Amino acid sequence: MEVMYHLIDSHPSLWRERSATTAELVGFLHNVNYEARNMNEVCMFSRSERNGVATRSVWPVQWLDWTKRRLGLMALSLVLGILAACGEMLRSQGDLVWSLVGLVHGLCYAAIAFMFVLLLELGMRWLSREDDAQATYRISFRHNFRGWGVLFLIIVLCWMPYVIALYPGVMWYDTSNQLLQWNHLPNLFTDGQLTDHHPIADTAIFGLFVQFGNLIGSGDLGIFLYTMIQTVVTASAMAYCLLYMRRIGASHRLCMAALAFVSLFPIFPMYSSPMVKDSLFLPIMVLFGVQCVEIVRSRGEVLRRTSFWGTLIGLALALSLAKKTGMYIAILVCLLLVAVTRRGLRRRLIVVVAAVAAVMMIMLPKVVFPLADVAPGGKQEMLSIPFQQSARLLRYYGDAILKEQRDAIERVLGEDVAQRYAVTSADAVKGYVWDSEKDRYLLPYAKAWLQGLAEHPLTYVEAFLGMESAWLALPNAGDEHVGDLLMPVYAQGTNHSFFEGHEQLGLTASDTTMASRVEHLIDWAERTPVGMMLFSRAIWTTWMTAFVVYECLRRRRHDGWLRLLGVTPLVVSYCFLWISPVSGSIESMRYMVPQVYIMPLAFAVLAVRSMGTATTQPAGIQAVDTKEVVAS
Repeated sequence: MEVMYHLIDSHPSLWRERSATTAELVGFLHNVNYEARNMNEVCMFSRSERNGVATRSVWPVQWLDWTKRRLGLMALSLVLGILAACGEMLRSQGDLVWSLVGLVHGLCYAAIAFMFVLLLELGMRWLSREDDAQATYRISFRHNFRGWGVLFLIIVLCWMPYVIALYPGVMWYDTSNQLLQWNHLPNLFTDGQLTDHHPIADTAIFGLFVQFGNLIGSGDLGIFLYTMIQTVVTASAMAYCLLYMRRIGASHRLCMAALAFVSLFPIFPMYSSPMVKDSLFLPIMVLFGVQCVEIVRSRGEVLRRTSFWGTLIGLALALSLAKKTGMYIAILVCLLLVAVTRRGLRRRLIVVVAAVAAVMMIMLPKVVFPLADVAPGGKQEMLSIPFQQSARLLRYYGDAILKEQRDAIERVLGEDVAQRYAVTSADAVKGYVWDSEKDRYLLPYAKAWLQGLAEHPLTYVEAFLGMESAWLALPNAGDEHVGDLLMPVYAQGTNHSFFEGHEQLGLTASDTTMASRVEHLIDWAERTPVGMMLFSRAIWTTWMTAFVVYECLRRRRHDGWLRLLGVTPLVVSYCFLWISPVSGSIESMRYMVPQVYIMPLAFAVLAVRSMGTATTQPAGIQAVDTKEVVAS
């Protein structure tokens, strides 16, 4: 019994009631797969004195065992630290040349990463405490219309001050080109022809709202109407996600923390309302993530319901139509979920994949676009990474490479490509439009690229990591471009006259005083010592995703693989950040925002006791192995 109560003292997270009966204690030990008769052999107790009474201690062995079990975390922290140092090095000096200072920085970042994971684990442990069965809550998170309505109203009321301050709504630069195309006016990409450079569905939605606004007064009213509807739709999706988190077993405390995060973190209202393709993508991504978790929990049984299956197809198609990478996210996630789906239901996931592929790869480009005279998007976006690598190759080794190799690169990228090269962005190298005449030079270019890879592999690595450095490097006050590593907001788009041709769209100039104040206030908060950690791009992308994956893999002997499949939308979305042509600009902020929106759901997947549709374990007891009990 002394051994049992020692475990209770050491592990309150596993057993919270001190007034337990002997039978319950025996059951507890049985659930953690611990054999009391082997206690002395496993733990090797040492004698100590407490208040004059001899007691037994397992701390030395606990510490040794804890260290062994944390080797994975140590390795992960070292990797994160080295990557953070690499990102910092490329941003500050332009190449990867290690020095004693760089090594020290890497080790310091590794230590920060180690503490980051431990603090998150402590926070998750506190947030995941079992709810008091007798307690009543003002916000109950009941999975019904009333419960959804309460959460929706809370979120909307917290977001609405931002929407009002940003009247008549924020419009991004990409959207201006889409609106010009919709009205057949000259723009960055064409002389007025529609193009698939930006998703054509988004272009149509934005154009119709501005047209409707002109019917009721002005195009600005159409943008504001879109802003209001977009905010309401996103708030609805987030409210539903919070209810779902509670339904699958997340504690009330965790759900309340997620509600506060969604309602008060300024990134949510500032990116939920603008007229831009990424804001349209966000609620769809959240709802698609909920569907994926439900598939994992039911082992695919939920696909038997025609309504659920049809909704999944609809969300996968909407995800693909709203954003270019949405198609690949939908296809890859559904293919990965096949692994957890029962054999007879796998074909339904395959149908989802086939539907997305048929619409996005055949029907739209081969049928709809020719009929609607829609020009295809350029190849430069897909080739931004090799283009950037070739530009760096010419910048540093242009005189050393063969003339044929250099000519092949310059035919595609231009003779001045070496001068246009920038470490952190490929925009100046790839450009924004594609000349179809260059297609015939792509094969010689591919050969030149491969030859450069064989001769200067480190140069290619530096070019790639330089582009994606904002996903790696932590912000620090000494960096004059620290804003590139933070999560800035964009509010200046409330003035709809920032581009040529706005008058023909019915858009006018607006006072941006209030919008500027909001933007500057948030930017100031981000640059404070605490704000740099709360708004770090690297933390919300690489570090948070690494934490989620690490915690899933730690439970691989139980249901960790299921939890990992449950967070596949987060992981797959993160992987596509690494094909971004730039990571440190305000435009690239839109690429990473889905990571923030889906993070509460990912944490709920980590926190619930079981990834099944029913929990068979008694409340307060979690089935973990012996090492989990001795370590922790």
